[in-house]
Amino acid sequence: MKTISLRFLLLFFLLSCGTSLCFGDSRDKLFYDAVRAEASGDLEQAVEIYLLILKDAHSANLHANLGNLYFKLEDYARSILHFRKAIWIDPENRDYLTNLSLALDMNGLKLHNLPSFDSSFSPQFQTSWLIGLSIFFWSGILCIASFFRLPLKGKRRWLIFSGWVVGTALLFMGLNQSQKEALTVNREVIVLNPSSPTSNETSGIPLRVFAGNGSSANTTVQTGTSLLLDLDKDGKPRVHRSQSGEKWYLVRSHSGSNKGWIQRSEFEPILDIKL
Repeated sequence: MKTISLRFLLLFFLLSCGTSLCFGDSRDKLFYDAVRAEASGDLEQAVEIYLLILKDAHSANLHANLGNLYFKLEDYARSILHFRKAIWIDPENRDYLTNLSLALDMNGLKLHNLPSFDSSFSPQFQTSWLIGLSIFFWSGILCIASFFRLPLKGKRRWLIFSGWVVGTALLFMGLNQSQKEALTVNREVIVLNPSSPTSNETSGIPLRVFAGNGSSANTTVQTGTSLLLDLDKDGKPRVHRSQSGEKWYLVRSHSGSNKGWIQRSEFEPILDIKL
């Protein structure tokens, strides 16, 4: 029985490795196909290949490549979307931010219309802030307990204690800011024109008063605009399904001044969340 089990495990391991290598080779082949298509001037074919790759894998480089392709196709809204995705994955890459700023400018938007890009408070650093806070807090507790047993003068004791309080407060503020940015990016969507995946059109998308095509609009927002999904009391996006089966979501601007219903086909989230 042991021999059979070992053989089975060995076979399973070899099959798993072989499958991984096949998928890796397949992705590499698609990537080079996309590069060749772009080099030959077939930008739309390159976009299709990159989108196919993104069904199985995500990377900042892939999204940045897509952002560049959409920019060349003058589909600035989708260029903005993929540069935002690239920045979320790699917030310290200044080239992505520069390219995003250029895409926004070409689309008639400004960088200040989007959330903060301070990489120090990136949602990806929440764990680092939490670990730093925990280590500093409990190390400080142990040190303070030791110092107060030593024959230190009162002023020195209070200076040590004050430094620990200030350091703890700063680390807590950093963690809190990182959590706020995480909540923001979880809700952030980019408005798109649903008519064509590579469309040059920059006409506005209406934010309706009610969830339905026949509803009047509160306002109109330009494609490429960053909006936030409105949440219900359970913390989930507010959604309404029409009789024809269309999904409508309540969205608002970052300032909260504009609000309305938008179809699922008229936006894409920054993160791959299930909607």
